[in-house]
Amino acid sequence: MHMKNLLVFIICCGMLGSIANATPLGRLEYADLTSINGQPAICLPGHAKAPFAVGWVILAESFARNTGIWGVSLKEGGTPVVLNPGECFSYGDVPAAYELVRLGRNEHPVVLETNKTYSFLLQSASQSKDVYNVVFCIGEGRSGQFEFYKRSPSSSREQAALPCKASGSNSASE
Repeated sequence: MHMKNLLVFIICCGMLGSIANATPLGRLEYADLTSINGQPAICLPGHAKAPFAVGWVILAESFARNTGIWGVSLKEGGTPVVLNPGECFSYGDVPAAYELVRLGRNEHPVVLETNKTYSFLLQSASQSKDVYNVVFCIGEGRSGQFEFYKRSPSSSREQAALPCKASGSNSASE
């Protein structure tokens, strides 16, 4: 899948996510977020009804012009990673059956920074195009390491620009 198609898909998921869970593109579910070895990880919710075969994963900055992108996609003929409820896929991991998504001419790798909002997506390896999505921001913890906080999937550009900090139960744990 070309990066332009992925970006269009991300934008559609963001717009449709606030109004519906089922779209013509497939089913949109909200994922959980955690930290694994200091990196953000997208997780199937513990209440997910079934395992999820991962076709591609993408992490991109939200609400940014020339956004940075990180993604992996299942190689042709590869066996997908299957996540069970509660299991996670970590940013930076590239399992053997996957390859990094090649960036286009005007695209660049994502650089994680504090007080920025990101969208993390898992798309199904099946033809259903089902997607799990989590929106999060990065704050700085007491030890100087990143801390990850979930944001509402329907956050506006103005809300995304607010400083990133814990509020209620939005903190991801390691």
